[in-house]
Amino acid sequence: MPNPARPMRRGPRAIVLGAVAARMRRSPLLALVAEQCRALPSGATFWLAAGMLSLSVALGGGARSGYLSDVLLQLASIPPLLIAIWQFADLARNDPKAFRQIRPALLFAAAAALVPLIQLVPLPPALWTLLPGRAPIVAAYEAVGRSPGWLPISVSPNATTLSALALLPPFALLFCVMLLGYRERRLLSLLLVALGVISSFLGLLQLSQGPSSPLRFFATNNASEAVGFFANKDHFAALLYAALPFAAVFAFDAGSAVRLRRSHNWFAAGPVLPVTLSLLAIVVLIAAEAMARSRAGMALTMACLVGICALVLADRRRSLKETPAGLILAATTIAMILVLQFGFYRIMQTLANNPLEDARWLLLRNSVAAAKAYMPFGTGIGTFVPVYALFEKPADLFVQYVNHAHNDFVELWLESGVLGIGLVGVFLLWFVARTVKVWRGSASAGSDLDRLLARAATLVMALLLAHSLVDYPLRTAAMMAVVVFVCGLMVEPVKLAARAAARTVPARSGRSAATAPPVLVSAAALPRPAQGTAVAPPSPSAPKPGKRWGEGVEWPEAWRKPAAGATGKKPSLQDKSEMK
Repeated sequence: MPNPARPMRRGPRAIVLGAVAARMRRSPLLALVAEQCRALPSGATFWLAAGMLSLSVALGGGARSGYLSDVLLQLASIPPLLIAIWQFADLARNDPKAFRQIRPALLFAAAAALVPLIQLVPLPPALWTLLPGRAPIVAAYEAVGRSPGWLPISVSPNATTLSALALLPPFALLFCVMLLGYRERRLLSLLLVALGVISSFLGLLQLSQGPSSPLRFFATNNASEAVGFFANKDHFAALLYAALPFAAVFAFDAGSAVRLRRSHNWFAAGPVLPVTLSLLAIVVLIAAEAMARSRAGMALTMACLVGICALVLADRRRSLKETPAGLILAATTIAMILVLQFGFYRIMQTLANNPLEDARWLLLRNSVAAAKAYMPFGTGIGTFVPVYALFEKPADLFVQYVNHAHNDFVELWLESGVLGIGLVGVFLLWFVARTVKVWRGSASAGSDLDRLLARAATLVMALLLAHSLVDYPLRTAAMMAVVVFVCGLMVEPVKLAARAAARTVPARSGRSAATAPPVLVSAAALPRPAQGTAVAPPSPSAPKPGKRWGEGVEWPEAWRKPAAGATGKKPSLQDKSEMK
């Protein structure tokens, strides 16, 4: 029986583990990670937005509607959506000026939601039989000897209902992002980069395990390709080039911060870790883009690299003698070398197909013919498959299943008519106007990093719009989440006016303007000295009129430099080193 008075001897394993734990507690890297974790936002809106973005990428990669993952994502989006709407209502009551900033975005979202809802409203037979393209439906009723009943504009109400429900996740994410500040948006941008990197490693595992890999979450025609969280390699490539500009922005910002802090040790974990991780993310994303073997993805990635160069050149910090642009160029070069070395054969095999022989041109021709036949109200959101079959000729039949027009704009024209085209026109006008303001630097009151993120968002949006001309990336919940997120980055935070007013409070006693409490006292409320009482002169620290700015401020002693004429001689080299 052990003696309780005698201390228990620790074995070698316990001693080693204790030493490792003590070493980890003293590690600068772990200290940096712990510091960043403590600095995470505690607001529920940020975590709801982060959860919606993560779930949208992980569950929303299917190209068709009706998957179980879509249902789970839509159910998960209901609480964030209700909370965001409640916060908007509270903002409208308490701060009407701030609410007016987001009212156009809310009106546009409401108009987009009304399109499928209007198409689901039942109409009497005297009205819907007059709509273009309804003659086959009327003939079917006559063939079975039944009189037509009330029907909506949509030729497939079930498909339109599923499409209307698919709007819940992007609306929930958009509303949450609009309520966030600059700091929370930066963290969400980092999350998007992390999701792109995770999807890249997932695609690598899918390639290594082959077509029967259990990590392929959707039935796909690209069974031998890397698809990540998606069912289509083109959509996987879209996520990669959408995350690439944000990774480059963080690499540039981290390098600029290290360059400005000359006194810091370059080999410390604090300066080196953000730069290293950002450059590594660039390499991984570019290499995964080549691994995906998407022609549109590789072409848009090249355009993305040109846009990244424009981002770097447009930044005000490029005036430094040594900018981090060289680091980004080096990471891009390394990634391209890896691509050419390991994926050259796969890339050339993909590019060997003649684009003119691609079936997309045939799909586009039939889709345009169907859209013209159903003008001006369209066939209903989500009804492309049954309508396209009516315009498909026997010579146009494919072995593969045709589920989209491979052109989001033409498909939207077919399904929504003039309503959808009008909304697209309004959005493009807003996007062009906002892009001009963001790149001119007159639309953001945040830091240099926030301006870079807003410009990167415009670049990603332009790439996705270009991709939508030859494919349907916006038909997936994952890429729709990316679209609404970058749109949120292009808009200033809602409560920016209130935060700016809080920062304008004058600093007192060495405290910053953001933390100094407001002291608003009128002149009449100040105590007046009695008659005959001498008034004390102002303190030496109070600023006096007629002097230069900063002379009357209580600066720390370490900041003060001795005047050159105080001793009657110029400071020597030793004095200059001491002043530094």
